[in-house]
Amino acid sequence: MQINKAIRQVMRDKGVSLLSMAKAIGKERGNDVSSRLNIPNMTINNVVEMLDVLGYEIVIQERKPGARRADQIVIDQKEGV
Repeated sequence: MQINKAIRQVMRDKGVSLLSMAKAIGKERGNDVSSRLNIPNMTINNVVEMLDVLGYEIVIQERKPGARRADQIVIDQKEGV
């Protein structure tokens, strides 16, 4: 799943609106967040900033086969959900 889609999904799951995210990252309008989320390849700084608000973090680990925990999202460049 692309990172922008993953962040949208987490925001939806946690009930975080565009406006509340905007205010949390120092922006005034929900459109600022919406514009950021329309970019499939956001900068790592923007990603980390938004994930921090959501209570998430980025972890780099070796790719391993098998099932993942239900709360884990694998980020790749595929369109996905």
